[in-house]
Amino acid sequence: MSGTSTEPMSGAAQEGFVEIDGHGFYAIRNVDRLGPFLMSITSDADHWMFISSRGSLTAGRGDAASALFPYETDDRIHDASGVIGPVTVVRRTGGGARWEPFWDVPRAGVRRNLYKSVVGNQVLFEEVHPEWALTFRARWSNSDRFGFIRTVTISNASSEPAVLDIVDGLVNLLPFGLEPPLYQRMSNLTNAYKRSEVIEPATRLAVFSLESGIVDRPEPAEMLTATVAWSTGLEEATLSVDRNTLEAFRRGAPPRWETLTTGRPGAYLLSAMITLAPGETRTWEIVADVGRDQPEVAALRTFLETSPDPASAVAASVRHGTESLEAMMARADALQRTGDRLATAHHFANVTYNVMRGGIFTADSEIDTADFVRFLDTRNRIVADRHRELLAALPENVARTTLFEAAEHAEDPQLMRLAFEYLPLTFSRRHGDPSRPWNQFSIRVRNEDGRPIISYEGNWRDIFQNWEALCLSFPAYLPSVVSVFVNASTPDGFNPYRITRDGIDWEVTDPEDPWSHIGYWGDHQLVYLQRLLDATHRYLPGVLEGMLDRRWFSYADVPYRIVPYDEMLRDPKETIRYDESAAERSALRVETVGADGKLLWDQGGAVYLVTLMEKLLVPALSKLSSFVPGGGIWMNTQRPEWNDANNALVGNGVSMVTLYHLRRYLADLADLIERSDVSEVPMSIEVADWLAGVGAIFRGNAEHLGGPIEDRYRKDLMDELGWSFFAYRSRVYASGFSGLTTVQAAAIVGLCGSALQHVDDTIGRSRRGDGLYHSYSLVQFDPPPSGTRVEYLGEMLEGQVAVLGSGLLDGEERLSVIDALFA
Repeated sequence: MSGTSTEPMSGAAQEGFVEIDGHGFYAIRNVDRLGPFLMSITSDADHWMFISSRGSLTAGRGDAASALFPYETDDRIHDASGVIGPVTVVRRTGGGARWEPFWDVPRAGVRRNLYKSVVGNQVLFEEVHPEWALTFRARWSNSDRFGFIRTVTISNASSEPAVLDIVDGLVNLLPFGLEPPLYQRMSNLTNAYKRSEVIEPATRLAVFSLESGIVDRPEPAEMLTATVAWSTGLEEATLSVDRNTLEAFRRGAPPRWETLTTGRPGAYLLSAMITLAPGETRTWEIVADVGRDQPEVAALRTFLETSPDPASAVAASVRHGTESLEAMMARADALQRTGDRLATAHHFANVTYNVMRGGIFTADSEIDTADFVRFLDTRNRIVADRHRELLAALPENVARTTLFEAAEHAEDPQLMRLAFEYLPLTFSRRHGDPSRPWNQFSIRVRNEDGRPIISYEGNWRDIFQNWEALCLSFPAYLPSVVSVFVNASTPDGFNPYRITRDGIDWEVTDPEDPWSHIGYWGDHQLVYLQRLLDATHRYLPGVLEGMLDRRWFSYADVPYRIVPYDEMLRDPKETIRYDESAAERSALRVETVGADGKLLWDQGGAVYLVTLMEKLLVPALSKLSSFVPGGGIWMNTQRPEWNDANNALVGNGVSMVTLYHLRRYLADLADLIERSDVSEVPMSIEVADWLAGVGAIFRGNAEHLGGPIEDRYRKDLMDELGWSFFAYRSRVYASGFSGLTTVQAAAIVGLCGSALQHVDDTIGRSRRGDGLYHSYSLVQFDPPPSGTRVEYLGEMLEGQVAVLGSGLLDGEERLSVIDALFA
């Protein structure tokens, strides 16, 4: 993003924006005075880079198995400065002093500055040595064609020439084919297989490979893919691939320049004697990439031998990547401008990371028919086969509205369901980072022929917040996002672990993995759905109302079973069982028909379909069935609310945060129904019975509103709701849904009204003496006849945010909460 002001990069200015080569960068001066921090560098392709403010880094393509430098946790990355990644050693001729930018503790007067591009795909390290009148700069950028580029410049600000002896390069380069668990556990063994070789001295092209695959079986295991590195701009340099060259230079001993080394970590080290005239700057580049096969290495060698100016080709490719990334983010409205440059930069970064998680739509209104067919084949081959003729008649690219019209004309609600679920998203990636090593990230953005891969994947509680923001730029897709959301919810009103283009996924317990766990995600569920519904109503008024009674929606058949209510009371921290037989039935369906096998099926051999009204009602009933008067919503599904800091609350925790969101959800659900023309709606018999039972319970306990809440009454109401939920679950777990009945829309509105009386009563009691509202509490089940006690915990910010959005407080009351927050 250009257009920022220009100021000297090595000047004495404070933090702020500078312009470098026509692009905006944010500067942090004297960065070494801060503790080390980690940065993520982006690209328009599949690059990943996590780099420390000290200069050490890990980087690669696609995933951690395709790393250029060892993939480690962030603390080890910080500690690896001078050991992993870039190294530079400068010695002035005629003196023994040595300068190693961004490695050792800087001498007095030496300044270290850091610059990160506003676009987020470049980072520049700068060290100023006033005594020597030299400035060192090293910039990391990336190119889909060439890989990772490290551009080094040294400038002489003296009035005298500077004669410098320099060693510069990269250390601990990984050969392709090493998985992190292997080299993290058996680093010395993996060293024995490493081969580093200069294959073209004239162009300084080096290849880092494995002599063979690392296996303990009597079979051949050739490795035909490698890491490569080459350089331009320092033509007089000598190249070594042996790290001992660097150590010898540091000791002042004559270096040994090795063009082949085996059994040790790879290095790419340039050595040159350069002379800088007063005011002169010298620049060179080191380019490295991973996963290059033999034809690609041969093509690279030919390019380096025949290209008149490789540096210009690299610069053009870097420029193209930046422009491509900017153009992609512009489609999500990232290129906004305000009078606050910092806010503008933050907005671009926020959009970028939002898009990288959730993806971006390939087109505003058109669908690639061939990809839609692939989607159908992956999801449900029965439906795809049934409509081959219809699909073949569609044009190569079809408008979404035309596709919906064709699906509706086919009078197949299964096709309509899948058409609504189709989201042509690209650039999405499974997220992860070195601070949380259990998150195994994956970046797949282009296929083998270079076309964008249309796909997405993400944790359920993450991806919908990304899509909520994305749909501000693509509001036409909101009904489809709502469809994906509700179709991923279960008959008992919760959501699975992961959402992907290929369907849903859930956690399976692995006794050997301490991070393995099962349980339902209930946090964020209502507020995420509420915000998607709000946005749909705002940008597409009338659409939701028209979908309420359409049977285009499904249930996720997650093989979790919530235990009977009395067992929940006995051990509220162990409430979910994994149903192996249900999981096997699901796996068999997936093998037979596709990813739709993970959905709930009816007795007729098809995905069981219900109305949007039913799908919106079930999560509300699920939360209401865990209502604790004077406390909130009981957290009893083995997963925390909102953040992992609440892990300890699972089982005995009660959430006012969820109750605040439930309050808004119920009020808006009633409003949505009353805005529509729907007077009655088809509904699963078991859900209709559950609805009637919960409504009767709240109506029957209205006499307790406004009075003191006794522990015995609290337990009695919890018991009524809990057993009602169990009765519903046991029927559905045993044999699915038995059929449909008709429910009056007024009955759902009536439930919302009766429940809101109790919800509002508890919210009113949750105001603290300091003007804030309770967020969480602990519940204790005492033996009869004592009842259930609630113990409030300390204040938390999310409770205040949630109550402000509950819709219960008037303007004066909301201002009071905000004043209390400031106090």
